[in-house]
Amino acid sequence: MLLRGVPDVIRYLGRAVMSATTDEFLTPYIELAETGELTRAIGPEFVAQLNTQLSDNTLTEANRAVLPYVQKVLAWYAYLHYLPFAIGNDGDNGLQEVGTESTAPVRIGVLDKRLRATERNAVQSLESLLQYLESRSADYPTYTNSPTAKKSRSLFVSSATDMSAFLPIINENHRLYVNLRPYIELAERDFILPRLGQAQYADLKAKLVNQTASLKELDLVTIIARALAHTAFWLALPNLQFEVLSSGSVRVTSDFDGIYNRKSAPADTINALVATQQSESKKHLNALTSFLRKHLDDYPLYAASTAAESQVPNRLPDNSQYAKVFRMR
Repeated sequence: MLLRGVPDVIRYLGRAVMSATTDEFLTPYIELAETGELTRAIGPEFVAQLNTQLSDNTLTEANRAVLPYVQKVLAWYAYLHYLPFAIGNDGDNGLQEVGTESTAPVRIGVLDKRLRATERNAVQSLESLLQYLESRSADYPTYTNSPTAKKSRSLFVSSATDMSAFLPIINENHRLYVNLRPYIELAERDFILPRLGQAQYADLKAKLVNQTASLKELDLVTIIARALAHTAFWLALPNLQFEVLSSGSVRVTSDFDGIYNRKSAPADTINALVATQQSESKKHLNALTSFLRKHLDDYPLYAASTAAESQVPNRLPDNSQYAKVFRMR
């Protein structure tokens, strides 16, 4: 494991974990975080490399530098997995709340506050790790060349940080971004591909994966990403209000803090948000098409495609075709 015991955990969590806690007590939760959130984010190949080098005491300079980022992610996610089980013990008489003569079981509101803060720290730590790796991709070929990293780079909006540049409401939240990724992929195929044409679309994605895009192509990617962020968001918004339970039932999501239920946003509010994002989506999709048509020489694959000839959806009317002015009293 990349976290070797309680001292490593205390380094990142401070007083949240007592020094008297045994390694065996936290190990299952550290393993859960390592094989779960960490591996899904940076790939099993890179996690295996770090584990091998740490065990053999052969960490490269680059891996020694990234290890604190990785350990911080593990510490917070391990603690997040542990917290729900911290308030009870399984004994001969079944599940019992922890308590002594001088202490009382934690109130559910306090536990909920701790869970929220822990989740926020875990998510922010993971996004910081990913941004660190992407900013130094040449130093981490195992990560950079992994299927996990390539899949992320192939998206025109490849991270929570990138999406936050166009939608500040995302607030660099990696978990929210992961929930939005299926909608980003759908929006790419349904809204971006028809405007770029298959050849230009495939060429741009290949260059993003291989990190060989020119400055002009990166300019195009930025315009695509802005349109895509708003498009994916309005596609996702109605569905983010629902949760599928383990029973297979669907319910409207709500938060519980031990005192009252925080209701989901009213339907009118959601509809207003969707309408706003749809409007932004149309505006930036039209801007994308206008940009491409103004720079045909810079993007020959687009220029040679049928996309360059087709009528633009959602295009505003061309007022130059009208010879008269209509005035309403």
